[in-house]
Amino acid sequence: MTARMTTCNDLIKNEADLKRIGGLFMTLQTSATPASLLLPWFPSSARKTGKQAATEIYTLLYTYVETRKHVEPTSDAIDILIADGETTQNIVGVSLSLQVLRRCEV
Repeated sequence: MTARMTTCNDLIKNEADLKRIGGLFMTLQTSATPASLLLPWFPSSARKTGKQAATEIYTLLYTYVETRKHVEPTSDAIDILIADGETTQNIVGVSLSLQVLRRCEV
């Protein structure tokens, strides 16, 4: 439901990418160990894993936003932000932050 409200139908219809994002968010959550939170500069394996997962999520969402820029707009959240003139980086940031906030509430 969160992905539907914060991204686009193209992503929602692609079950493989949805599962991939879900797995990457789980990786992010499990990589938030006490050591990685208290010592963010320490190059632990959890920190490296979390950074890699965040990068993959960002790259995947970035691809969807760029794709949406070249097709006919709909009423999806990404399309609305594109129509408002937001940059791809800002759109991905909004989508990520809303999904992370939603996961924290659960």
